Amino acid sequence: MNAIVLRLVPYREADVIATLFTRDLGKISGLARAARKSRRRFGGALGLLTLIDLELAERRRGQMYTLRGAQPVESFAELATDMAAYAHASYATELVRELTADEQPDESLFDLLLALYRELRAGASVPMLRAFELETLALVGLMPVLDQCAACGASDDDALDEHAVLDPAKGGVLCRACAGRFRGPGARALPSVSRRLLLEARSAASLRAARDIQAAPEAAAAARDALLAVILAHVGKPLRSLEFISKLRGRGS
Repeated sequence: MNAIVLRLVPYREADVIATLFTRDLGKISGLARAARKSRRRFGGALGLLTLIDLELAERRRGQMYTLRGAQPVESFAELATDMAAYAHASYATELVRELTADEQPDESLFDLLLALYRELRAGASVPMLRAFELETLALVGLMPVLDQCAACGASDDDALDEHAVLDPAKGGVLCRACAGRFRGPGARALPSVSRRLLLEARSAASLRAARDIQAAPEAAAAARDALLAVILAHVGKPLRSLEFISKLRGRGS
């Protein structure tokens, strides 16, 4: 079966515990015995940013899967030559790992992650990453309300103006009036131009179509910060890949 490697953790002397996102079974964990020594069964396959053809041993109830073998189908290791593309791929991988439940297949999310890897071969794109985040949230049932106030339902531009916020606790954008009354501690400013950017990214026909969405740097930054507040509220902990992206931004990448 096809699988994407989400995480690899060394175990004992030569084993590896792999977290995998499979097309047929969803997210699983499996023990690859002697994976750090065996080239015949796992050579070149158990690497991050890799699509693999996976063979699993029959599992006893309540036990971890055992990986019998794996062969690489498509590697995206070349993304490491572009630090921004690699950072975006690493973040997307971590996001899927943290937002998905075990053993709940989602072919659409599997294909979305694979599509992002492929698109990143042409370079990183911030609007494309926003589109990926929004589609991921939609597929796992966590899409924030963006086209109207999550509290009162107001949808006119006057209400959703420069004083609107995106509030994780309320599940979406709050208009000027509701933000003044209900704003939670995790809320972030979402000016109208930034909200329109997220709506455009959400409605893009594909990640490729989202690549060239135009936005002023200030609007893009506000959209990023607001959406990340929602994502981190659902994940419940910091994401290591975001620290890497922040360092790249600090270097002007």
